[in-house]
Amino acid sequence: MNLIQIKEQIDNGNNLIFYNKDVYKYYDGLMTDYLCIYFNEPLPVKVRLIECINKVSNRKRPSLKRQTMEELKKILVKELHFEKLVIIFNHFERLTKRSVQIYQYLNSLKNIQFICSFKKNFKSDVYSFFKTFHLVNQEEYKLNCGKKEINITYTIYAILSVYCFFIYLKTASSMIMAIVLIGAGWFALIIFRTLMYAGGRS
Repeated sequence: MNLIQIKEQIDNGNNLIFYNKDVYKYYDGLMTDYLCIYFNEPLPVKVRLIECINKVSNRKRPSLKRQTMEELKKILVKELHFEKLVIIFNHFERLTKRSVQIYQYLNSLKNIQFICSFKKNFKSDVYSFFKTFHLVNQEEYKLNCGKKEINITYTIYAILSVYCFFIYLKTASSMIMAIVLIGAGWFALIIFRTLMYAGGRS
């Protein structure tokens, strides 16, 4: 994705994330058209909030260190007003449960957008935030990481189906065993197929 395409995505209000890229290279190209700030990593989040406020207000305010996170969020919103801010950082995978809550709040504001990158897998706490991004180099990510990922969805479906098979055997009336087994097998297959379609195919 080139710089023109990235600008189009920003204008459309989209967050972008790259796999295994240094997003600093986009900072210089974007700062001429947008109010941008770059962090090599997103933590510590309080320091990053203070840096955002200083960038937006165009002055350093030492008193900000004494403010709480909630107060800093309010100050940033007030200082930013309706101006668009693009937050750019690497190492998305270093986000924590606590820090991602702050970034998700910023993401809820219409005039704040993100361009990020990650190199490693991240915690499940971060996934809801990740879902708000468009993964730019998706094919590269799949090529490098796809084989390492194990999709356990069908395994779970199969286990549930076998479990239902045994429940059926337990509750079935005392008919001829062959008929019971055929019925139980058919029942387990129906459960498997239902779960597969209800859960979606990967």
